[in-house]
Amino acid sequence: MPSDPYSGHSVLALGLVILIGVLVAGVLGVYACVSVARNGVRRSGSLVLFRSVAALAAAGAAALYVWGALHLALLDETRRDLACKEAVGPAHVMEIDSYRPAYIPLGLGCHVATGTTYPAGVPGYVNPAAAALALTAVVLGGFSALESERRVTKEFKRETRHQ
Repeated sequence: MPSDPYSGHSVLALGLVILIGVLVAGVLGVYACVSVARNGVRRSGSLVLFRSVAALAAAGAAALYVWGALHLALLDETRRDLACKEAVGPAHVMEIDSYRPAYIPLGLGCHVATGTTYPAGVPGYVNPAAAALALTAVVLGGFSALESERRVTKEFKRETRHQ
């Protein structure tokens, strides 16, 4: 932890988050589009559609996370201070005693002397929307994996009966 209580996120860490997030979102988006485009939407099976929607949801979650990281990366000391003052309100401006950078959920916490931490720096919709998209991706991906395993097992049983 940095010795300065008013330091924000690491610029290097945010840069890596942005770079990796853009790559992940791009690769997942391309995978989703290409896998459906191979056969067309109507001729693709339900497993392909589930995998594609899961990949699109994961790409959306990564893109939203990058969007929030960009907001934090653009906060210089002055903007960070203004964001915290706006978040805590005029009644508690003089009580701000530290900033608490967080990566999960993404945000900058403005800690006041009373023990309360107010979120600042990242739009309020970013974390809930990214979490919802990530959960959607996990559920659809898990369902797709289970269904694929069920189909393989069913085919294996059918083949062993006929021998």
